[in-house]
Amino acid sequence: MSAASRTDERNKLVGMAMGDIRAAMDGGPSMENLAVGKAALIKLAMHKDLFSFEDFPLPNDDAMECSYLIHEDDDGEYALYINSGAPHQYYAPHDHGTAWAIIAGVQGRERHKLYLRRGPDDPGEGPIRKMGEVIVASGEAATMQPDGIHEVNAMDGKPLLHLHLYARNFIAQGERWKFDVEKGTAEPFYLDELGSITDAR
Repeated sequence: MSAASRTDERNKLVGMAMGDIRAAMDGGPSMENLAVGKAALIKLAMHKDLFSFEDFPLPNDDAMECSYLIHEDDDGEYALYINSGAPHQYYAPHDHGTAWAIIAGVQGRERHKLYLRRGPDDPGEGPIRKMGEVIVASGEAATMQPDGIHEVNAMDGKPLLHLHLYARNFIAQGERWKFDVEKGTAEPFYLDELGSITDAR
C-alpha cells in the first residue's frame, strides 16, 4: 500500500473511531464511557499496517519521543496523537490539566503507574497516592479521568508506537503538574519538556 493510500485509509478509520468515541464521551468522562472509548481506540490501534515507524519515525536524537497529531476537532478537543517513543522513554508522574485520556498500544509495551492527588482527609505523605498500574501494549489500553495522574516508562528496551487520545490538545490542556514521589513535591510541567510535536493531519 502506498503512503498516500495508507493516509487515506487511516483518515477514514480515524474518523469512524472518533465518531464512536465522541458519541460516548459527550456523555461525560465516566468510567463506563471511558470503557467504550477504550474499546474503540484499541480497535483502531489494531490496524498496525496504518500505524508504523515508517510513517511516524522515532526521534533521531536523544529525545524520548515524537508526538504526531493526526486528529483534533476544530475547537482543539478530541485530540489524537501517535506517540513514537524511544526505548529510554520515561516521564515522572504528571497530569494532563483537567483532560481525560485514553492510551492504546500499537507496538511495544509501556508501564503506566496511576495516581490521584491526596485529599484533605488522606493521612499519607506527599501530594499523590498510587492507585495501581496498567501495561499498555497491543490489544491493551489505559484510561484516565480528568483528575488522573500517570507515570510512564517504556519496557523491554524496545521502542513504542501508541495512540494517545486526550479530551483537548496539549496546548489547550492548560496548567499541568509533575510530581516527585520521593521528595513529595509538585511543580509545573511545561509543554517544552515533551519531545517534538508534529501536525501530521
